[in-house]
Amino acid sequence: MKNQNGATLIVVLVLLLAITVIGTLAIKNSVVGLSIATNSQAQQLLLQNADSAFFSVEKEENLIQSLTTSGMFGYISGAENKDKELVFCYRGDKADFFDINRASIMQWEGGQSKPTANAMGMDGYCSTSTSTTSNFFTSGRKAVITQVAVKYSTQSDADPFYGMQFGSDEKGVKFEKSKPVKVFAVSIMPALSTADRSKIDTCFNARMNEVSIPDGTTKPSKVDPIEDDPTKSVTECLSGLNVPYTSHATEYVIAQDFT
Repeated sequence: MKNQNGATLIVVLVLLLAITVIGTLAIKNSVVGLSIATNSQAQQLLLQNADSAFFSVEKEENLIQSLTTSGMFGYISGAENKDKELVFCYRGDKADFFDINRASIMQWEGGQSKPTANAMGMDGYCSTSTSTTSNFFTSGRKAVITQVAVKYSTQSDADPFYGMQFGSDEKGVKFEKSKPVKVFAVSIMPALSTADRSKIDTCFNARMNEVSIPDGTTKPSKVDPIEDDPTKSVTECLSGLNVPYTSHATEYVIAQDFT
């Protein structure tokens, strides 16, 4: 009888061990499945917010305003601005998509060791800091931050007539040559990153989307190759911090059409 009781105890222990192993594997599979689903949802949300920025750029009423001298395309359309980036944070709680008073200019001037970011102030850059009272989120869900940058393509560098008007004579109709312009949209979800918020902000307010370093500029030495190198782009900076992001760039051609 004692032998039978001992065998029963062993069988019960084996069954408990099997149940424990099966339960642990099930929980592990559930956690992996949840992580995959969360990552998929996060990528979809990031993509939707980036697309929303481009939809806003292409809306007719926004496009008309963008081509004015205070618009996102018109403000930096001159030849002297072709290496500058006009940057603004896509704020979902604002009625207007773009406001020149909430924009910043980033440029890399000759002889400097890093871009100048405060030519128009720093209000245009998104911030992940929890101490700020401003709302930098794209939507009311307050999950995604999207920063937009506008830059005229540098492929026209060799064109001495870039941005100039042409026509038949001084009193005739004047036309501007078509100019390619790039729009960048970088979206992140701060809640999914463990990186230092101030370092994430540095990626936004001290890095260019398309780095244009003037000839003769001495590159900085003795810098952290990931965090402190100003020659890195916004996305390279975010990638170095292991911050999940999506980045999209669309090129438009600004031209006069009288057809």
